[in-house]
Amino acid sequence: MTEITEKAKPATIYDVALKAGVSKSTVSLVIRGESNVSEEKKLLVQSAIEELDYRPSRFAQQLASHKTRSIGVVITDYKNLSYLGFLKGLREILDDAGYQVIISDLHRSPNFAEDPVDAFVSMKVDGLVLATEPAGLRTHNLDIPCVMIGKRETLVPGSDVVFNDDSTGTRLMLEHLKQLGHQRVAHLTGVGGIAINRRVAFAEHAKELGLLGSVFGEGQPTTEIGGYMGTKELLASGKAFTAIYAANDYMAAGAFSALKEAGIRVPEDVSLAGYDDSPIASEYLLKLTTVDEQGVPVGRQAASLLLERIGQNATSAPKNISIAPTLVVRGSTAKAK
Repeated sequence: MTEITEKAKPATIYDVALKAGVSKSTVSLVIRGESNVSEEKKLLVQSAIEELDYRPSRFAQQLASHKTRSIGVVITDYKNLSYLGFLKGLREILDDAGYQVIISDLHRSPNFAEDPVDAFVSMKVDGLVLATEPAGLRTHNLDIPCVMIGKRETLVPGSDVVFNDDSTGTRLMLEHLKQLGHQRVAHLTGVGGIAINRRVAFAEHAKELGLLGSVFGEGQPTTEIGGYMGTKELLASGKAFTAIYAANDYMAAGAFSALKEAGIRVPEDVSLAGYDDSPIASEYLLKLTTVDEQGVPVGRQAASLLLERIGQNATSAPKNISIAPTLVVRGSTAKAK
């Protein structure tokens, strides 16, 4: 015969109080780390918690404090690994401050059509980070602190903005290509505020540096597909070029594929460069010359601003903080033929 043992019920805060010989409120004070409890009672409560293997309810603590100690983050697409640096920096600061980070992308499906901002507001997150274009999201009348990552086409009123200096990064890249002897440089662009920033910077700096610049891919997504289609457009145009500068590394990956199909070698025939220094650009994958957008410092700064808003400075004027990028030279660029 098989003997079935009934699983013991999890210990409650009342069990801990009874075991320690104190009140429930004293147990709550110890769990929250309050200082107005004697060392003797703290030791009794902590001993009871360990002996009973009590696990405090995070949800109950949140209800009691009226704070969820959570931050909602909206990104465009989980496939875009350029978000990793920013998320790492964000987590470094928020983890130390005791905040949980919850991430959502802009996916839509028949089973889930909820606006991610609405979802986070209903979850009562303490703050919001937008690393995507806010157009189309329900950001009006937000009553929680918000920080935007990157200069976007639309600004959420009252939000702080932390951004990589796209103009400086673009100039660094064009100066590098000019030093290699490139005079005819094609730029692959796409939709969204960041792509627009880099396109405007390309036109400005190409002219200043005396380069013959041309732009392709307007209206394309800033993805591998967009880079592939923009490069096909470039090749079909018949315009001469010796280098391609893409709005981001994923567009550069799409360009690499289109060039390979056309029998054009990188960097022997054409130099190829991107932006963001995402994982696919590394020495182990594309070996792509790119611009490091300083994702980790951007994330750290965004988290610090958000904590300021949650704390004492909720009514101070919105801040715009620029972080300077750096050039990363790898094997995808070479002297012009």
